[in-house]
Amino acid sequence: MFKNSRERFMAFSDGVFAVILTVLVLEIRLPKGDQLLSTSWLTFAYAILIYIAGFSLVSTYWFFHQKLFSHVQHINGKLIVLNFYFLFFISLMPVLTQLIAMDPLSKFRSFIYGLVYFIFNIYLWWLFQVVDRMLRQTQTWSDAALTETNRQIKVVRNTVIVGVIACFSALIWAPLTPLILALSPLKKFGTMIPNFY
Repeated sequence: MFKNSRERFMAFSDGVFAVILTVLVLEIRLPKGDQLLSTSWLTFAYAILIYIAGFSLVSTYWFFHQKLFSHVQHINGKLIVLNFYFLFFISLMPVLTQLIAMDPLSKFRSFIYGLVYFIFNIYLWWLFQVVDRMLRQTQTWSDAALTETNRQIKVVRNTVIVGVIACFSALIWAPLTPLILALSPLKKFGTMIPNFY
């Protein structure tokens, strides 16, 4: 009978993250000429900053993804489908990062960037909830563990709220969007993730 493989699930997910991170760097165009203050060099410098932000964002999500699944022993169809949607939307980040780099003052482009951030965080939140339910059915939990897990799921839910705020901020002033996304609650989450499950 067909059985879902946790190892293949994780290998596929890791592969998608690796490709996303690779494509981010391939989007950087080398500058032309020797003048440091030329448009070509300024565009290059901005592309490097966007790359750093994009790499930081995607690698942070890889970290939380692998931590989330570190205690999951069995993968079901629902997890596979949710994971595919999560990976699909996060894989758009290199293209959207390049889109913003081309015109950082475009409200429309910043809105689309914020919208995709919002969508993949919905799927991450959903993944956290499904894994939480699965683990509660198979493990005995202390009150402290339940409280900590609920707090962590709330932090992930707050990334969805940050996505909504980023979308609205794009309509006010486009450069606010990447700044707001840089304040993601997941940055704070990094200090408590080792205790997850």
